[in-house]
Amino acid sequence: MALISGLTGGALFPVAGILGSLGAVGYSTGFAIGSFLGGSVLGRALLGVGLSAISGAFSRPGLPDYRIPEPSAQMGNFAQPVSYAQWVFGRTRKGGPLGFTQAKDSRRYYVVILAAHEIEGVVQHWLDEYTVGLDASTTFTVANLLTGAEYTAPAALSGNGRIEVFTGASGQAANAGLVSTFTEITSDFDFAGLAGAVVWARKVAPGDFSAVYPRGRQWAYTPVIDGHNGIYDPRDETYKFTANAALVMAFWLTEILGVGVDWDEVAEEADVCDEVVLNAEGEQLARWEINGTISDDQEFETQRAQMAGACDAFVYERTDGKVGFKVGRWIAPTVTLSGSDFLDLEVTEGQWGADAPTEVSVKFVEPDNAWRESPSGTWVEDAGVNVVKDEPELYLVSNHNQASRLAKRIAKARRPQYHLSGTIGLMGYELIGQRFFTLTHTGMGIAQYFEVGTLVRASSGLFELTAISVEPEDFDFDASTEEPDRPEFEAIDSAFASEHLTGFTATAGDGGSIVTEWGVQRYLWQQSVERAANSGRADITDGATELIITGLLDGTTYQVQGRNAYAGLLSNPSDWTPEPAAEVVTVGSSTAPASLAAFSVTEAAGDVTIDFTTANDPNHYATRIYRNTVSDFGTAMLIATDYIGPNQSSTYEDAGLAAGTYYFWAVPVNASGVAGPASGPETETIV
Repeated sequence: MALISGLTGGALFPVAGILGSLGAVGYSTGFAIGSFLGGSVLGRALLGVGLSAISGAFSRPGLPDYRIPEPSAQMGNFAQPVSYAQWVFGRTRKGGPLGFTQAKDSRRYYVVILAAHEIEGVVQHWLDEYTVGLDASTTFTVANLLTGAEYTAPAALSGNGRIEVFTGASGQAANAGLVSTFTEITSDFDFAGLAGAVVWARKVAPGDFSAVYPRGRQWAYTPVIDGHNGIYDPRDETYKFTANAALVMAFWLTEILGVGVDWDEVAEEADVCDEVVLNAEGEQLARWEINGTISDDQEFETQRAQMAGACDAFVYERTDGKVGFKVGRWIAPTVTLSGSDFLDLEVTEGQWGADAPTEVSVKFVEPDNAWRESPSGTWVEDAGVNVVKDEPELYLVSNHNQASRLAKRIAKARRPQYHLSGTIGLMGYELIGQRFFTLTHTGMGIAQYFEVGTLVRASSGLFELTAISVEPEDFDFDASTEEPDRPEFEAIDSAFASEHLTGFTATAGDGGSIVTEWGVQRYLWQQSVERAANSGRADITDGATELIITGLLDGTTYQVQGRNAYAGLLSNPSDWTPEPAAEVVTVGSSTAPASLAAFSVTEAAGDVTIDFTTANDPNHYATRIYRNTVSDFGTAMLIATDYIGPNQSSTYEDAGLAAGTYYFWAVPVNASGVAGPASGPETETIV
């Protein structure tokens, strides 16, 4: 079953119909698109937005916050009832939700969903923090993991697992191995339109367990993949895999947001992105790429800002209603404004503010650091003042040279010579689609290039403009002299082991929360609490013995564990406890509704009519109706659920019953499924 993109958030679409005991995954799509409706792709009356207007929001919340989750948060496989659709562009490493998991025949089988679309393929296989290869075996019951000199996995992994990738290509069939292993899985379970992998991990002897499964559970499958392979390139009119930033942005605009672009303009920007630049090591790179993941639970402004930020793009709304963009470079301005063009104008010089950075280090995805978030070398804009360091998070960037070029641009944008804000008249139409303009103001003594930060249509013929001064050389970059030294990454291990966490429990709390508790530990240790396999981890350092996890879905099963780590020194943390993880079902409301106000049954011509009236209780959400052939509620069958609210009446007809005596009950429940007192039994005999 393919994913369906909706126009409002919250629509749930099960993957391949895998539900219940087979493991459940749903995809919710349309949040970003829904948040876009009602305004332009730039947001209401905004006609143009550039790096200077959004750069601060990559590192500081509340501007708004355009940050996205760190890549390490995706390095896991988690089971949850709803997962938002993810688009993967270029090359990146990631995990994904479980579409299926079950143990059988001394193996744990699981299906990892990597993308909500077809991908080009897997480049490198990772199990936990190990790389492995795959042999050519086609027998599903035979392990196919390769270890050895070119991989980091220990030899103990070979022979104990198997990986079979599916790319989401047209006509994708259900995995034959799963179909033959589980009677519940049929050819309908084809994961159509989704990319992922079928994995199994073998049960091993206790003495080998820690060597094969260092996390104490089956491996997390988090491969390096080449993402979407259906991105349109107007230059050769083909659909392909590419990391070209302009083509990826055009795909996002047209295929995800559903707006129009000028393909001739896209082709021009794509050529700029493909221009060769040299990094500090003299290697040739494409100028601008987008490599990473966006998710449909992110608002479209965040997606737009991350994409534009990754390639220093200026995004604007064209007069024909299409969306245009210019990737980062200097373009000689064709528009000149003077003082007479402004209805009001404010230009400030050298007023950067206390939070304007003197240094910028971009957080990006570093392949040399296991494809995790890493800081670039630091661009120093002003070494003569107190250090104020900015660390914008741009996780669609995956090479140090691109991150360094962005660090320079952000530093320049955050500390320009001039800030401009003002209101202009009809000349605003001339600025639509223009990234740069020249300001010549005799009274202020200014003759300067400016870059548009925002251009907003205030009313007909009236525009509000913000801009910063720039120089053409701000967009130049000589990697041999300007690219900072990249950080070096080493794996640090310590023989110092942490004591095992004792007394750990996890129970459902009020309001859909989970209450975790543990015994008093020695003052040396801090505690970590983790839910859903590397998702939602919290560290506790103040000696507390309780953590309440909030913000969870009602009626959802979460896996929760805790462990000790040494506070203040590098050390090996203890193993997670308990193993397997504690499973807690959240309860949004624990208050049961009152009993029904009325409940009766009548029989006519072999049909039984059940009438009931709910109590005037705000906790009432639904009524469950049960039937049995003996007076035993414990073995009664649920025959209907009626979703009427408090203080209402309803009727249910139980038709076509065979001759005999029947017993009926009705039970009110709240929105979390907590039951109130049962009414009944009421009895009817059919002759």
